[in-house]
Amino acid sequence: MNGHSSSEESDDSGRPQVQPAVTITRNNEREKKKRKLPPQASIDLTWDRFSRYPSGNPLAVLPSGCVSPSTAYQGQSNELLSAAYKRTADECRRTAQKRVERCKRDGMRYEDSEWDLDRDLKQKKGHCLNGLCSQLFKLDKDTLLSSSPSTPKSVKRVHEIFENPTFMKNVNGGDVKQGTLDDCWLMGALTALGNVQDELKRICVAYDTEVGIYGFVFYRDGEWIQTIIDDKLYLKSPDWNSRNIQRHLLEQISYEETEDLHRRTYQTGSKALFFAQCRDQNETWVPLMEKAYAKAHGDYASLSRGWMSEGLEDLSGNVSTGLQVPSILNMDDFWDKEISR
Repeated sequence: MNGHSSSEESDDSGRPQVQPAVTITRNNEREKKKRKLPPQASIDLTWDRFSRYPSGNPLAVLPSGCVSPSTAYQGQSNELLSAAYKRTADECRRTAQKRVERCKRDGMRYEDSEWDLDRDLKQKKGHCLNGLCSQLFKLDKDTLLSSSPSTPKSVKRVHEIFENPTFMKNVNGGDVKQGTLDDCWLMGALTALGNVQDELKRICVAYDTEVGIYGFVFYRDGEWIQTIIDDKLYLKSPDWNSRNIQRHLLEQISYEETEDLHRRTYQTGSKALFFAQCRDQNETWVPLMEKAYAKAHGDYASLSRGWMSEGLEDLSGNVSTGLQVPSILNMDDFWDKEISR
């Protein structure tokens, strides 16, 4: 009519006809292939592959049965503090005794598979050292081989570190010595309680130095808890079989027993420990108690900075009170009536 016509009006049989329906279908298929899940849907799909529990109403923060229920309030809400301590201590003793019997039956020293310092350091994971949100100790090939004291370099058991090891043979506050970690608040609490007769012995309720197992109880979040550890400890110096400056210096001497000299010089006695230690070169109660306390908190970095009053409460189960010294009316009367009694 105006010099052109639509495809529907065309009489040319040789001209290919347009198939709009097929084109739309092919475009839809391409869109489906390119379409991606939303970020949240992708995350949910990933976690669903690892989830062992069926979905349901959110009745709790954690799924039911994923953790052992606390024994503190199972029909014992009015339990005395002394009774709760006795119950937890007895439970710790029974658990430790079972593990001792198993180790002696197998002819092996005890190894804490849940908190293995040696494996954690060699694999450079740092789970026993660092928290989830902080990197207080940097673990890589350079730091582990350097002479810098910023990170522990090796792990040894008590019988490998101390020539004549003793445990709580002579407990006193003057034997406490802080290590590389900034936990002076905990060291202050240990010093204070170490000057009270048998006070710290209440914390370590079970141990076997031959097997290398130690059971402690601490007061946390309103209840007594138990913590069982092995006797592995961090050292300042790396092992002989790794490349390090200590080995290089000793090899310059051309001494026949250089490896043994390295062990006695850098990896023997309390002075070789990376964290807290006893001033007595053969006493072990301070580093082992610090290790148990660190395990109870998840890692060593959690002990960096704190309040001495908190440490006293966790170690004794008592309640601490802070006083402003300038506000005391009479210092002599306060000392005689409150402190010395």
